[in-house]
Amino acid sequence: MTVAAVVTAAGLGTRLGTDLPKALVRVAGRTLVAWAVERVAEVAQDVVVTAPPSHVDEFSRAIAEAKLAPDVVVVVIAGGETRQESVAAGVAVLMSHSPPPTIIAVHDAARAFMPAEPMRLAIGAIEAGVDGAVPIVPLVDTIVAVPGADGSLGLAVDRSSLMAAQTPQVFRASALHDAHVRGAAEPGAEVTDDAGLVRRYGYRVVATEGHSWGFKVTIPGDLALAEHVASQARGAAS
Repeated sequence: MTVAAVVTAAGLGTRLGTDLPKALVRVAGRTLVAWAVERVAEVAQDVVVTAPPSHVDEFSRAIAEAKLAPDVVVVVIAGGETRQESVAAGVAVLMSHSPPPTIIAVHDAARAFMPAEPMRLAIGAIEAGVDGAVPIVPLVDTIVAVPGADGSLGLAVDRSSLMAAQTPQVFRASALHDAHVRGAAEPGAEVTDDAGLVRRYGYRVVATEGHSWGFKVTIPGDLALAEHVASQARGAAS
């Protein structure tokens, strides 16, 4: 089976406190998108990056920093107005190739440091016959409901029944493509992730083991952790 990937990187860094798109923020000397592409390229030979339309050239230059095998092909395209539209555009590009891939991983550039092994576990689930696989990790914080109107603390939620989903979410390519085509044609089919869209149309998605390095860089405090993980990743690769 051939594996390709869509890396979504069209988000802005407003919560990160930067005027740049988040994926162009530098960690340990390289942009988040370069780190993300380098990681996903350990399992995918064909990678499409969706960038803000105003920054496509900058993303192309940033990705040139990634250390990639000679046979890995990366292209940057303009993303859509929503994440779902961006992924759909990336999937359409991949499915237009001859031959198209059999497996597509959908990854967020903000989760730039996810190791290859959790990706391989998700890919293995597709090879074993399911339609989709999502890496998950346990929640470590106490979870409470939204505070009341008077500010009273919300009731605690049993975290033992909850897990946090990560990316890349990995799918049988034909199932992901079908779900995006149908979702684009159906009003109100907007979902928060690709697993939700695929399951909407009856496909089977399973959970696989995630990794603590698959955290999402969202706020300034996450950058310190990202710097630490990047240094660890460099040490492991040397």
